[in-house]
Amino acid sequence: MALRAAIELCRLKRNEWLKPRDLARFQWQKLKRLLKHAYENVSYYRRLFQTAGIRPEDIKSREDFVIIPITTKAQLQDLPPGALLAKGYDIKNCTRVETSGSTGKPLSVFQTKGERQLVDAIWTRGFMAAGLRWSDKKITIWASPHEAKPLRYWFQSLGLMRRDYATLLGSETDVLEVLKKGRFNIISSFPSVFKALMGRIKREGTPGIHPRLVFSSAELLDEPTRRQIEETFQAPVFDFYGMEEVGLIGWECPARQGFHLNIDIFAIEFVTNGRPVAAGERGRIIVTSLYSYAMPLIRYDSEDVGRARTKLCPCGRGLPLLSNLEGRFDDILSLPDGRPFPPTGLTTIMRRLKGIKQYKAVQEKTNKLVVYLLLKEDHPSDILQQVERDIREVFSEAMEVEIKAVKEIPLEGSGKFRPAISLVPPRI
Repeated sequence: MALRAAIELCRLKRNEWLKPRDLARFQWQKLKRLLKHAYENVSYYRRLFQTAGIRPEDIKSREDFVIIPITTKAQLQDLPPGALLAKGYDIKNCTRVETSGSTGKPLSVFQTKGERQLVDAIWTRGFMAAGLRWSDKKITIWASPHEAKPLRYWFQSLGLMRRDYATLLGSETDVLEVLKKGRFNIISSFPSVFKALMGRIKREGTPGIHPRLVFSSAELLDEPTRRQIEETFQAPVFDFYGMEEVGLIGWECPARQGFHLNIDIFAIEFVTNGRPVAAGERGRIIVTSLYSYAMPLIRYDSEDVGRARTKLCPCGRGLPLLSNLEGRFDDILSLPDGRPFPPTGLTTIMRRLKGIKQYKAVQEKTNKLVVYLLLKEDHPSDILQQVERDIREVFSEAMEVEIKAVKEIPLEGSGKFRPAISLVPPRI
């Protein structure tokens, strides 16, 4: 098992530097095998293909691939595991992975031990590309005690690439004490957790906390927060984009020109209204996991929105770039005329105003936006009016804006923080 993990990691690291045409050929071969397997062994996909009037052999090109209907999380949630698990796989021998359930009912995904090990190797490749060394000691800080921890490998017992974990649980002081005692080279967490820690650090300082690198994931990382983290810890920040269902989709290298997409492991599309968008245009991110044979995920709607970059990274890797991750589909607000408004735009508005500790915007209707504010003690007396005025400048007078000062803005059930939630589907 240990030898297999080492070989897998070496193969993945080699793939980083393949030329785009070689990566495309490699990806296509894996995709054809997966489609045949899913059609022959998974009842859900057999019915899906038959309903669409297609068979795997009809998919002769990437242009043909788009005729396969997109599968949503809601569709899979309504199915029994038996409809999704491939023949020949025993659910008792699989690992259950659950999505965070931040938008409602969690989705359970089943993976073999080998598939789960590959997921961990994919994350390790991304971490190493960002600068992780075998000698590093990394700590991951969860917002919730229920987060799943990755597999531990034999080399960690030898002191190589050591990992540790801590849970915030509302006590920033306890976590800072762990960081001071542990002497960690790398700190990994969510932007909202870093913000909570930085509030305490601003008051108490950071004696004994000197990471070499900081890794961020699970939530949108805006540039002001990135700069604040780097100034606080005096270390560069690298962002990672992943999904519980499949693992790490993209990661930043030292050039930090965007997220390198793991197209040797996934087929990734950007679509609007079910059709591919031109390179560089905004689209919903559709993912096909090329390694998932126990429970295949083909043309799965990630519910995230982003833009692909047309140019390759100057680092020389052949893996393409996701230039801009704009958040979950239901994080995207809508202007009164229907145009999408990403949550980063709301961050820009709030950053200009003083006295706001935290905020959350919920678009309840096409013409109604409710903004919850957690205010600092020294906030301006007219802060509510300032927020309403600045939002109306963007959303226009047609938008009903309700501002509410609150004592607490709770995290989602997943332990993550979502600054924007839309109950109105944007036109994407």
